[in-house]
Amino acid sequence: MRSLLLGHGGREAIIAEKMASKFSLFSIMPYKNPTICKYVKESGGKYFIGSPFDKTLIKKILKEENIQLCIVNNDDLLEAGIIDLAREMNINTFGPTREGAKIEWSKDYGLNLINEIVPEIANKTYIAFTKNELNNIIKEFQGCDFVVKPNGLTAGKGVKVGGEHFKIREDGINYAKSCLEKDGMVILQEKIEGYEFTIMGFTDGNNIITAPATYDYPYRFNDDLGPGTGGMGCFSCKDGLLPFLTESDYLVCKLAMEKVLHRINKKEVIFNGVLNGGFFKTKNGIRFMEFNARLGDPEALNILSIMDTNFADVVYDIAVNKYIDDTRCKFKDINSYVLYIVTQ
Repeated sequence: MRSLLLGHGGREAIIAEKMASKFSLFSIMPYKNPTICKYVKESGGKYFIGSPFDKTLIKKILKEENIQLCIVNNDDLLEAGIIDLAREMNINTFGPTREGAKIEWSKDYGLNLINEIVPEIANKTYIAFTKNELNNIIKEFQGCDFVVKPNGLTAGKGVKVGGEHFKIREDGINYAKSCLEKDGMVILQEKIEGYEFTIMGFTDGNNIITAPATYDYPYRFNDDLGPGTGGMGCFSCKDGLLPFLTESDYLVCKLAMEKVLHRINKKEVIFNGVLNGGFFKTKNGIRFMEFNARLGDPEALNILSIMDTNFADVVYDIAVNKYIDDTRCKFKDINSYVLYIVTQ
């Protein structure tokens, strides 16, 4: 099968490795990712240097290269509606439409779904649309015990946590004001004390198979010092849980993801691919953080490395057969860890 992969980061590199083991792989990149180029060449496909947002270019390649499957795993590309473009050309797709991906590119949408469907795991949340609303909301918090979230995509770097990213209350307020001015709204939440983790689910739009839970380290330097990044490393455990996570905790998260998926796809399947749930384990149980509409980074490297089923087969089942179950998506009973080494 001739498949087009859009995106050029670390997540796409491991996707390229898995897909090239069975299919001819094509790629559009703004610059050469050597790993992706390697697997494209080995698969007998082609890569093109250009903007993966260029819909004219994408249409041209989809048509001229007789592409049968389009894979999009990048948040910005999903928001841009690249999956919609491929679907309009009757090409099989792995990834949600723009409307399906709204659960990531509009944080208030995802939060409202949780508040409506599974309020028991919702965190105290306020949304301000004006400076007066923001001034009134900020009075609900003491000191720096609040979190500021822009509404749109920020590549994992836009959320600011009191006591970690800002030590002075006024700095947090000023950041909230800047988000409000930029986006026309800003989200403030009660600061959660606990362990943050993620669970990724592979879905055909109706069924969802959840992977082992992962724990990542988002800060740049040793001892969790330095600025927040998209993720500097990650681990998973062979039992599918984490040292602080119980089976009942995991089930709470899985059920929440299933309910949200079914609500999104209530009328038709606009979300397939990967639903990535971010949660906290607190002394009061599970609390929801956010959803992503694609594989996480660096968590994708863990999960695809311990997947016992060939990921290319999982993609094919979801995109072409439109059916997945736990016999067709299995994981090895082994521990995993990923460490990113970068220059300072």
